[in-house]
Amino acid sequence: MKVERKQIEKKLTNWWNQGDQENPCLLITIPPEKSKLLDTDDLYQFWNDIDFRINRSITVAKESLNYGQSIPYHWLDYQASSMCLALGCEPAYIDKESVWAYPVYETLDPIKDIKLDYDNFAYQTMRDMNSKLSKIIPPDEPIAFFALGGITDIVSGLYGVENFLIDMIQKPEEIKIAMEHIKRVWIEAFSDYKKVLYENRRTDNGISWAGIWAPGTTFPLQEDLTYMISNSMFKEFCIPHIRDIASVVDYPLYHLDGVGAIQHLEDLLDVDEIRAIQWVPGAGKERIGQWYDLINRVKDSGKSIQVFAEPDEVPDLVSAVGPDRLLISVKNCTFHDAEKLMETYGD
Repeated sequence: MKVERKQIEKKLTNWWNQGDQENPCLLITIPPEKSKLLDTDDLYQFWNDIDFRINRSITVAKESLNYGQSIPYHWLDYQASSMCLALGCEPAYIDKESVWAYPVYETLDPIKDIKLDYDNFAYQTMRDMNSKLSKIIPPDEPIAFFALGGITDIVSGLYGVENFLIDMIQKPEEIKIAMEHIKRVWIEAFSDYKKVLYENRRTDNGISWAGIWAPGTTFPLQEDLTYMISNSMFKEFCIPHIRDIASVVDYPLYHLDGVGAIQHLEDLLDVDEIRAIQWVPGAGKERIGQWYDLINRVKDSGKSIQVFAEPDEVPDLVSAVGPDRLLISVKNCTFHDAEKLMETYGD
């Protein structure tokens, strides 16, 4: 049972606007067999060859089976390391799932003046491949912004997490100056990329690496490093920048990653600009039944929520928390699972 694109857009617009719904939104994608994808064992080519990556992305979009509110889309970047690489960090191509970025500075000082270099290899490669892709694919297939990351994650990535955490205590005002500067660089990159993604294309057609279509620009804000800091420091150092960045994105959500980040949830729920929370419990905590209270906290605040569940977990989840403002990304779904879920929850 497939859902028409107009119905998908209508339902997800309602979810973004925190409306009631008879059934939850479901994101179900069954990827193509790996044998259908162009491949190489050369990791440098795998990550940097523009035509190679476009070919793979188009094949995935064409050959994947999408159910519920899932649609074909494209996401071409260097994963979580993208922004640090764009600002000068050295890459390490670990495998076909991940690229690491090694710190490029030893102190905080140069970060306070760093500029977005449009000729930087990583930034130019991402920009060029997505610009070329945008001229090839159908106009209703959105392209995700690259993973710009969170401000604390970027600053710490540029000169080391331990250095950053020490400076938060010993040099808090300098850290704030650096974070303010990187926030402005973030917004510059977002604005530049927006021009690339939307040139001669629908402006009411957005998506991010979270996979949720939106009727405008969308991006998952995050501060993964804040797993390691207190809630008082989160309020002082992070919340002002989260508000500012959320204000330049039409449909922002927040990527809440790991149980250590739960301490910051109430402050995030107080940020009016954030429309939804994406909850990712972390390794060993994935079974969704243990998170009903957290899901209800988000829903009771009036915000929408994205969670991840196995097919067999979906019925109990919907019964426990209700369908309103709920979006479920269903993992490890077979064709049979997808058809069964759509029979029950398809609108």
